[in-house]
Amino acid sequence: MNNEWLQSMYSARQQWVPVYMRDTFFGEISVTDKSGGNLFFDGHLTAMTTIQMLIKQYEKAVASWHDKELKADYDTTNTTPVLKTPSPMEKQAGNLYTRRIFMKFQEELVETLANPATKVDDSGTITTYRVAKFGQDHKARTVSFNSFEMKASCSCQMFEYSGIICRHILAVFRAKNVLTLPSQYVLKRWTRNAKTGAAVDERASDLPNNTQESLNVRYNNLRQEAIKYVEEGAKSIHIYNVAMDALREASSKLAIAKNQSSGPTHGSTLSNGASQELHAAEGTQTQTYQSADMKEKKIQEMTAELENINHRSEVYRSNLLAVLKDIEEQKLKLSVKVQNARLSLKE
Repeated sequence: MNNEWLQSMYSARQQWVPVYMRDTFFGEISVTDKSGGNLFFDGHLTAMTTIQMLIKQYEKAVASWHDKELKADYDTTNTTPVLKTPSPMEKQAGNLYTRRIFMKFQEELVETLANPATKVDDSGTITTYRVAKFGQDHKARTVSFNSFEMKASCSCQMFEYSGIICRHILAVFRAKNVLTLPSQYVLKRWTRNAKTGAAVDERASDLPNNTQESLNVRYNNLRQEAIKYVEEGAKSIHIYNVAMDALREASSKLAIAKNQSSGPTHGSTLSNGASQELHAAEGTQTQTYQSADMKEKKIQEMTAELENINHRSEVYRSNLLAVLKDIEEQKLKLSVKVQNARLSLKE
């Protein structure tokens, strides 16, 4: 090429062409649409906009995006997501993600029905799958799944780029009977509690305890926690010894819990008088716990209601400011017209 600038841009294409940066997290952010227009200033700028007007339009654009964010927060807090599948993973995502991110995740999850995962290689803990849509084998993606760490990587690199798990990994999770999202695939920035800093509960703890589905969920959760424990415990001899002691203690507690759940009740070994005293004490303690639980529940309800009121107040405040701003602009325009009319009358 004779054009040196064009040649230099081509040589540096890996630094600015999006396809070369799929392994870098961008949060799926784009300031321009597919036609080349600027999404931030969409509806606020034209080819005739002056520098003076640009400043005013910039303020309007910021206010508009702020209003959209408030509305999105309100929708996330006060509306219930519509589930399209009986998957506990979808229910979990609906409780965790903001509404917009959930809809993206839901789209990927639904697409797993048309994107089966086929095992192509199995080398111990790493299993390789080929995922393709029916009739589109030429667009197949490769997914590597580590069953020990519960981690997967896809050749499409959607999660690395946007932080939203892709349909190909979800298809592998479905094939491996992984019913809930592993914690490493739930980015805090996409959750409804991202601004408040509240802890994210990624476990589907509200599932019925007597179903096989819930058994698999509990198994997956325990396995994930155990893997973290093993990784930390193997870092040094001291930590290893501490971890082993903790495991032995946990094993003893599990044995006691199993005996208590399967053995005779404690009250059956006591005399009638002692049994009555025990039941009375337990009744008083139960009432105390129930009272505390009711207070805690009431506090949570009042806190949630207060947050809803704050959201609504912020929306109303934003709308009021926008109205006042429009009134000021109209007042200014009217003042200019009156002044021009006076000048014309004097002439």
